[in-house]
Amino acid sequence: MGYCLCHPWKKGDPFVLPDHVLGKDICIHCGGIIIYEDEGKHKKSHKHTSRREYLYRKAKECSIRKDHSTAIEFYKEVLSLSVANREKCEASTEIALEYEAIGDYDSAESYWNKACAAAGYSTVHMYLTEKGDFLYRKGRYEKAISTYEEALKALDALKDTSINSSHLIYYARIAHYIIASYDELEKDNHKEKYHNVLKHAIDRYIHSRNHADDESKANYLSETAWAASQHEGVNGEALILIDSAIRLHPHCPANYYNIKAIILNRGFHYDDALKCYDIALSKDPTNETFLENKADCMRDKLKRKAFFKRIEPRDLEVINEALKILPEGCDNSPYLYVKAEILDQLGEPVKARICNALGAKRYDEADKAERQLKQLKSSETYINITGTQYYRNFAPFKEGTIVDLIRDPDNPHDRYAIRVEINGETVGYVANNQYTLIKEVKSSRNLKHSKSTRAEVQFILFNQWVIAKLI
Repeated sequence: MGYCLCHPWKKGDPFVLPDHVLGKDICIHCGGIIIYEDEGKHKKSHKHTSRREYLYRKAKECSIRKDHSTAIEFYKEVLSLSVANREKCEASTEIALEYEAIGDYDSAESYWNKACAAAGYSTVHMYLTEKGDFLYRKGRYEKAISTYEEALKALDALKDTSINSSHLIYYARIAHYIIASYDELEKDNHKEKYHNVLKHAIDRYIHSRNHADDESKANYLSETAWAASQHEGVNGEALILIDSAIRLHPHCPANYYNIKAIILNRGFHYDDALKCYDIALSKDPTNETFLENKADCMRDKLKRKAFFKRIEPRDLEVINEALKILPEGCDNSPYLYVKAEILDQLGEPVKARICNALGAKRYDEADKAERQLKQLKSSETYINITGTQYYRNFAPFKEGTIVDLIRDPDNPHDRYAIRVEINGETVGYVANNQYTLIKEVKSSRNLKHSKSTRAEVQFILFNQWVIAKLI
């Protein structure tokens, strides 16, 4: 026995039609796919589904596999089976996105038009905004502005009582992208007009909140700003909203500045964000959320600088300050990894490796390296042997091994070169440049006046640097 939305059927019934494209049986009455019971397991329950739902699921699967052409065919069948306007909007939107994915922008635009035409009074602004975003992405700025203005009219047509925070986010988003479109067209004569659009929307929103006092208005705006900040691409709008809240509130709470700082941080405005965190902490110095957020901001700023190789010596103080203010119980590993990157770029590779070990919770390895590093700060003269990979790697080096130091002034690469030999066999060279030398030891250039001709291997630091003491 099989089931669809309207009736149980048997295979071969005159109202059951096989669909060779889907590989399923279809009910002639409701168009639903017939789900047959598994007779072997004697199922007593059955699943109701419709052909539209099945096709929509198949289309989604094709889209995920990036088989956009097949997805379009399925979505078109979904559209033909759609009755409600909501369903038509949904299907048309999916088809538009699939056409955009394959680069057929004219077809994509036509289906955005269909989605907007099918949308209802209370949702048309959403589809018009999405269409505007599509046009903006494709550089059709004049059309984008026209579409966004239609979306604004649709929002303005809503009754004040129905205006909510999501509508305010749309106002902010639309105003932002209209201004951005004018910037792309190198026209700035309409900027003030669209900033005023948002102010008008805020006023309407506040009016719909039953003429609240300034404090309540500010709270509404801060909540909306926070909601807006969660949406990709509307950081600028969120910033406008939180600034409006800060101006309105007579005794601005610390959290307003925390929200503003988070928004600024997401927009890579790290210095302005840190100023806001300082204001928030001046109002509530022991707030652990604010302290953790500030530490995160400091880390994010340094992480970005490290990525672009712009680290400066003072950045080490900044990451240490971030670690200091990080509340107890917070995971400090991401901070230690950033500190390691800073140390590496400042020419402190050993300390960088120690930080990485601490970040990875390899405490024994870090403690051992700290002890070895402390030994290198004694009055003895130490060197590190490099180039071992070109000879016998670390095999010849054991603690206590004696090596001979042979000056090599005719070396074409380095006139201060000192060759390291064991029993007449070359096993490496004394390190002498920024890529091979660690700060805690002497370079071959530093040894140009030394009379030492032998050294004793002490240890291999982090399985990378062979450390030896002059004897």
